[in-house]
Amino acid sequence: MPEIIYISILMMLVTAPSRLLPPFLLAGRRLPPLLVSVLNYIPFAVIGSMIFPDSFSATGSFYSSAAGTIAAFVMGWYNGNILVVLASSIAAAFIAAQLGF
Repeated sequence: MPEIIYISILMMLVTAPSRLLPPFLLAGRRLPPLLVSVLNYIPFAVIGSMIFPDSFSATGSFYSSAAGTIAAFVMGWYNGNILVVLASSIAAAFIAAQLGF
């Protein structure tokens, strides 16, 4: 068998227990409200930590990328609608690029 199959099987064996065991180990238990609140924010924090560093080099120009990032942050803070956030960040990056930034 190719090495890639062995690596894939090993990765499955390493990650499967962490995904399968918690529902069985936590069945019937109530978590403290503070822990539940923290766990609810983890997906957003992980996505943010993966996306944010690359958001300043997305267009090839730091300034137009920064304009799009700042627009997304401001619109997300005040509006929250994902379509408005996306449209405004794309428009801000486009306008900044057209202005030569």
